[in-house]
Amino acid sequence: MTPSLTEEDVLNALGSFLTTVLNFPNGQVVIGQVNRVASPEGDYCVMWPLLRPRISTNRDSSSDVKFTGSINGTTLTVTEVSVGLINPNSVMFGVGVAANTTVISQQSGDPGSVGVYIVSIPQTINSETLSTGTTQIQQSTKMTVQVDVHGPNAGDNAQVIQQLLRDEYGVEQFAGTGVTPLYADDPKQTPFITAANQYEERWTVDCHLQISPVIAVPQQYADEGVVGLHQVT
Repeated sequence: MTPSLTEEDVLNALGSFLTTVLNFPNGQVVIGQVNRVASPEGDYCVMWPLLRPRISTNRDSSSDVKFTGSINGTTLTVTEVSVGLINPNSVMFGVGVAANTTVISQQSGDPGSVGVYIVSIPQTINSETLSTGTTQIQQSTKMTVQVDVHGPNAGDNAQVIQQLLRDEYGVEQFAGTGVTPLYADDPKQTPFITAANQYEERWTVDCHLQISPVIAVPQQYADEGVVGLHQVT
């Protein structure tokens, strides 16, 4: 299962913001840890993910998907969709359907509706009512990313990052990414010793961002309930 907003998505959004506000060319903002990238020359930034504390309880929502279809080998043919839309990576439920059968991709037809799909496990299922219901679990999270600002203009660049992330301008730069800036800590100087034992100018800024990733888990739903009486002694 993969969150709807990944670490890569967050770092891409922050990296794009840094590149824009600092007027850096491509390649001057890199990810730390095992990136196998040599340090750029001149002014540049390195992003280090640090923390992911939750800032709310989970929020669950239900999404039922019901349709009529048949399976021949790994080909799922859908002739009618009565509830919802079929999404890739959804687990299928139905009479005789092999456990953990997943919809891999759609080959033809209207997106999420009538058409031909590929499933993960070969099998033969005659036309019947099938489903791919899910529960979406959302958690609001504060993700902290340390940004190391290197180069001769490191101090001024750190000031730009901190000041704009605390402003409406900074929030607007993240529009449409699923990431919202909360605030940035005051810049602090943390000298950097190179492989040649030379001291290099470096300032660090902790950027605090809000994300709300959703994880979808398989969920079966009942079409009807049968109520009965049981004698209790």
